[in-house]
Amino acid sequence: MDTRRRATINYTIFAVVAVTVGWAGIAFDEATGQPPNNSLGMGLWFAAPALVAVVLVVFHPDGAGPLGLTLRFGDRAGWFGFAALVYPVVTALVVVAGTASGLSTLHSTGSDGSSAMIVAMAAALPGLAIKNTIEEFIWRGFGTRTALATGIPRLGSHVVVGVTCGLWHLPLYMHFMAKADFGDLTSLPWALFIPLFFAGVIAAAVVLGELRLRTGSIWPGVVMHTVGGAVVNTLVVDGYLTFSRHSDALVSPVPK
Repeated sequence: MDTRRRATINYTIFAVVAVTVGWAGIAFDEATGQPPNNSLGMGLWFAAPALVAVVLVVFHPDGAGPLGLTLRFGDRAGWFGFAALVYPVVTALVVVAGTASGLSTLHSTGSDGSSAMIVAMAAALPGLAIKNTIEEFIWRGFGTRTALATGIPRLGSHVVVGVTCGLWHLPLYMHFMAKADFGDLTSLPWALFIPLFFAGVIAAAVVLGELRLRTGSIWPGVVMHTVGGAVVNTLVVDGYLTFSRHSDALVSPVPK
């Protein structure tokens, strides 16, 4: 069996598991009476795509190439710099545009009265780094290299990974995440949130996928994903940045 066919089988299995496992986790939680946040069902939702990727690589190798786990910092320094700066720079531009137009307000303190925004961002980095190492292994380490090996063109492979990743996230937002936390993330109704969310996830998948392909490594993507989460989540979820009515549809730095 050639690489393209094996990769197509592997990506199909991986995508089916990723898209469905969250709903299976929700059904399990409801059957066992567990609260949704940090439940066994949520753990299954998060871990299953990584486990399936490992099983496929070991027991059904497709010849699609390495998983991008090597570091070799020296010849990738510029890409690491880009990865570390892209979210802070883009976020700063979005915040300036929002505050200048009156659509958003940047506060000196968060919703809990804390003024330690930079400290909060730094404190978020270790936990996010662990989580995002797993996610980047799933979506770029396995996902990008496998989708590309199916014969899908380069940009198309990023879009396919982005759509799969977006569908994987839906159980998180619709069930596992507390409604109050989701309300902090966005004020938009589902009919508006969903298309904007998928647009943001696909755009991020293109950038992160290109980082993966150009460097041969998932680690610049881990840096970008982690720094972005620390900056954006602290600003929006912790209440340092607020929006008038539904203006977060236009000027929120959250990648929807």
